[in-house]
Amino acid sequence: MRYLAIARYRLLTTIREATPIYIVAMLPPVGAAFVQTLIESSFRGGPDSLLAFHAQIALFAWCFHAAFLFIATEAFGSLKISRSEDAAVASDLMDSVPLSPNARFFGEMLGVFETTLLIHACCLPMLALVAALSPLPARVFLWLELLIIAVIALGSPAAAWKRTARPSKMSATRNLRSGILFLILVAAIFYVSTRWDSFRDAAFAFLGTPSLRAWDRVVATIENPIVLIVSIAALYSAYLAFYYVSSTRDPYRT
Repeated sequence: MRYLAIARYRLLTTIREATPIYIVAMLPPVGAAFVQTLIESSFRGGPDSLLAFHAQIALFAWCFHAAFLFIATEAFGSLKISRSEDAAVASDLMDSVPLSPNARFFGEMLGVFETTLLIHACCLPMLALVAALSPLPARVFLWLELLIIAVIALGSPAAAWKRTARPSKMSATRNLRSGILFLILVAAIFYVSTRWDSFRDAAFAFLGTPSLRAWDRVVATIENPIVLIVSIAALYSAYLAFYYVSSTRDPYRT
């Protein structure tokens, strides 16, 4: 299929310039593993404080890694093409190949997804070490892994949208604006489906001292779990549909 060929081309061309992004994505697990294993002073603390500290370090390492991967998809979606005949930078090959809007969108999306997933796979050994050195159970990191895949799956069509949709005066900030709107809507969903004050306090307590007991307190503040799940799923699907429709209805053509 054509979009698979486009995805392979995008993967091969992008991964050559992804070394800085790989280094940045590797920093959280490397830093967490360093703190967990090499700082002697941490072993002088009591067992309770030491376990809580290692759990917090592991949780933040995975979350920051996920955030850096999402930022990476934004970087991969940046348009680096020439639109003038006398420009020194050559145009991207995909802008001169006759392709249907559907093939272009899905090819770009899969290419960015594969590239970001490859970087994440290279970081998995260090992430696994951080998880092994923390007192949190394995299922916590399994949920974090699913969250990372969901983040990449949302950022990849956003990157494809940035590459394929018709540019405008606000094109440089289109992903930033859509991301901020997404976070605002997620916050609104939590506001209407939880006891907000209790949820906020329990969430901050969980981030300060991660544990299954603290997580159970967070879950207990959710009044309408079905509304929460359905609303998040609807918002996620709406964003994916918006990226697809915007990219294929009025695509950019050189």
